Amino acid sequence: MKRIPVLAVMLITSWVSGQVDHAPTVAQCQADQRLWLSKIEAEGARENLPPFDVLGEWNREMLDCQKVDPAHAWNYSATGGEIVAEHATRLVSFLVRHQLWQQFKEEDAAGKR
Repeated sequence: MKRIPVLAVMLITSWVSGQVDHAPTVAQCQADQRLWLSKIEAEGARENLPPFDVLGEWNREMLDCQKVDPAHAWNYSATGGEIVAEHATRLVSFLVRHQLWQQFKEEDAAGKR
């Protein structure tokens, strides 16, 4: 059996995914954390925040930043928590908007998790 060289696999993977992920720099982490937290905490923020998937990318970066800049890990963790709270709020709003909240609670009470 022939083996595909590792470099070829890496190139194909990066081409298929459309990007190569790199660890953020400390400067990028600190700037993004301050910017994103200010956006989340701004007056009328809900209407001006990015889509659900973009918020997920923000949260992933905040997790990465905790490793890159451990001296400021609390700031990244707190911002990530705010992002998770926004995610949860959007999910609950969807359930309520589509009259699925009661069904969710009933199924959860019945042990469907």
